[in-house]
Amino acid sequence: MKDLSEADQKTIKDLVKNRKFHKLEFEVQKLLLEKKNSFLLNLLGVCKISKIPTSQKDLREALQLFKEAYLKDETLIDALFNYAEIGIRLLNYNEVKNLLIKYLNDKGYNYKANLALARINFYLGNMDECLLNYKKIIDNNDADIKLWPSFIFTTNYTYKYNHKDYLNFCKKYSEKLLKFDDNIISKFQYEIRPKKIRVGFFSADLREHSVSRFIEETLKVLRQNNFEIIAFNNNNSADGDSTTNRLKEIFHEWYDIAKLSDIEALNLIRKKRINILFDLTGYSTGTRYEIFKNRSAPLQISWCGYCNSSGIQEMDYLIADKNLIKEKDKENYTEEVIRMTKIWNTHVLISSKLEIKELPAKKNKYLTFGSFNNYAKLSDEVIETWSEILSNNSSKIVLKSSINDHKLLRDNILNKFKKYGIGENRIIFMERLKKYDDHLRAYNNIDISLDTFPFAGATTTFESLWMGVPTMTMNGEIFNSKFGVSINKNLNLNNFISNDKNDYINKTKEIVSDLDYLSKIRHSLRDLALKSALFDNKNFGLELCKILEDKWNLFVNRNQNS
Repeated sequence: MKDLSEADQKTIKDLVKNRKFHKLEFEVQKLLLEKKNSFLLNLLGVCKISKIPTSQKDLREALQLFKEAYLKDETLIDALFNYAEIGIRLLNYNEVKNLLIKYLNDKGYNYKANLALARINFYLGNMDECLLNYKKIIDNNDADIKLWPSFIFTTNYTYKYNHKDYLNFCKKYSEKLLKFDDNIISKFQYEIRPKKIRVGFFSADLREHSVSRFIEETLKVLRQNNFEIIAFNNNNSADGDSTTNRLKEIFHEWYDIAKLSDIEALNLIRKKRINILFDLTGYSTGTRYEIFKNRSAPLQISWCGYCNSSGIQEMDYLIADKNLIKEKDKENYTEEVIRMTKIWNTHVLISSKLEIKELPAKKNKYLTFGSFNNYAKLSDEVIETWSEILSNNSSKIVLKSSINDHKLLRDNILNKFKKYGIGENRIIFMERLKKYDDHLRAYNNIDISLDTFPFAGATTTFESLWMGVPTMTMNGEIFNSKFGVSINKNLNLNNFISNDKNDYINKTKEIVSDLDYLSKIRHSLRDLALKSALFDNKNFGLELCKILEDKWNLFVNRNQNS
């Protein structure tokens, strides 16, 4: 900037101040004809990404401008961070990642560089590296209130930290949550003994999402059994989709709160006389724990959307089941654990018209394993274990992710398999399928599903068994590592539950060695599931009704006696 004339500097400042980026772009291009310096190259890139609308062509040109500006002058750190930001948006990770690592090696810690690397490593499925980048920010006291949930959520994907560490991170985050002044918080307006208990549901996923498939039928049971159910929709897309419209018909009341501040959302919930509020989000996308930290309802319950402890003392209960959290493990959760009799949630019935086809191995003459879990769940330990199963035979594995799927991520997964001698011809990546039924039919190409760890599959395991494909799972230490255990126990498929990696490998090899047995399971599994608790929405809902009534009466009695 200082190399420019005072008149040019004034022109640039005025255009930036007035956000006239189209005109600024023209002026900068003229100046670049006279002198091609790093400042102007970076500024031209900023012009291109600031225009509304911004085209893909603008983004690609800006990416090259930022790169050229930084390589021309490595002291211009803004150019590097601009390059990283646009590189992430365009899924152009590799060179960006290398430049960021080089910068950190040369200059030491930097907040923006570590944050960009954390995001890149997350998108590439390198969860341990992602956590390392986040932890450096935390250790340097630079973590803001938005970074902590991302860090905590990511810890679920790896073995890098144990559960004691996890709870400690949650506690530190909870301490950073803002406690609102009593003068700006609306007083509770709930009825002590209402004719109908008013139950609120906070979620960013009241749309076509797995959470909706787990709660929809339960909501109907609550409505039919003397509860008023109220939605607090935290999704920015207020219009939603067909699932949103269907849910709106079930709820008695619906409030869109994404554009409200935390204090506004908190006061709205209090004014709506909510007795019990469910959090269906936790640390996942859409988290707003300050609403719960400041207690927007007398009783607050975590369920379904995030299956681990919140670590927040104001969250009263966590819904699990007897297979997921044992009595001896309750110290791992800051909430009081509600253990459902059989399963922690039930799934809506899936179409019975979907045909279950013959075992693929009988036609293919080789075994096909499969996992439709989010690729972020493919930990290094998972890939090592699966590689052992795939070794010394001609079997293949089909992978399909519901989110975060792109070529660089797939290449990274392939490279991890190659380390264990598994070539890319053994790995089949499936594209995401727009129609739900087509997604389910894809299980007809799989002989047996392999579960992920430490973050196990839930939705995928329900869907897989509906299509006659059993899932080999591994027991873990905490809630979200035991989904498959609870599901398989409810099906009496104990031989599909392993205790450790070696047991997982050995049991899988033993089961797939008997194709007749696997074929028999394939054609009986859906009926078995229908007779189990997994799709018994009515009885699950009735049990939950009784629990909510009991918990509310307990709350009332405690407060009347205190």
